[in-house]
Amino acid sequence: MGNAGINWTRTDFENCSIVRPRGELTEVTYRRLRDDLVKYAVDQPRAVIVAVDDLAIPADPLLTAFTSASMRIDTWPTVPLLLVAQSEPQRHRFRSSCVDRFLPVFTTVAAALDSLVEQPSRRRTSLSLARNPACGRRARRLVTETCERWSIPELRGDACLVATELVENSLIHANSHDDMEIRLELRRNLLTVGVSDSDPREAVLREPGPGADFSGGLHVVAEITRAWGCAPRWPQGKVVWATLRTKELRGGGR
Repeated sequence: MGNAGINWTRTDFENCSIVRPRGELTEVTYRRLRDDLVKYAVDQPRAVIVAVDDLAIPADPLLTAFTSASMRIDTWPTVPLLLVAQSEPQRHRFRSSCVDRFLPVFTTVAAALDSLVEQPSRRRTSLSLARNPACGRRARRLVTETCERWSIPELRGDACLVATELVENSLIHANSHDDMEIRLELRRNLLTVGVSDSDPREAVLREPGPGADFSGGLHVVAEITRAWGCAPRWPQGKVVWATLRTKELRGGGR
């Protein structure tokens, strides 16, 4: 993966993505670097470990690209983002700019790996959907069957509604002819429903037109879910996702 001014190398080790940006972080490359980090997290590895010694950062305010990426993945996909800087001056810059309040900074990749605690169990399933009038029905069938299999039948109705709205949003607004994909994930008593397509444009809430008395689509998703968002997907496209609380989480306050 790469962008103008920055190139990436990626290796996978112990279910973690170890990524190394090379080039210069500037006002021009700031957003793309942040979005590339989010894309690596959307693949849902155990962690994303960023080795930054080959990245030139001419101004300290640009370091917020890393904290911005961390905040974007904090709710979903909740993948740890860790920084590795072997250079003491580089580590000092991250500390003095308070980046290490949000992301841990380590001297070696091995130290970053050693810091990882056991992650909560995660259950996943997904289905590719052809872009046709039947895709909403297929998405609801997957949700229904999965909620029963995962013993969360109380979420079936809301999850089906979320899946329907996300699929229809992609059908209506995405400039794409490729199949979309619906994914379901259960982790820490939160069910995430996500729909991905190859259109890179971010999904946004659209205000109803004059005289309209009902807002559908993402307004419905925002109303009934704990959180929702849109994340870039590698190599292109996006994932629009939303989370629902299970009965155990609502009752137990965890």
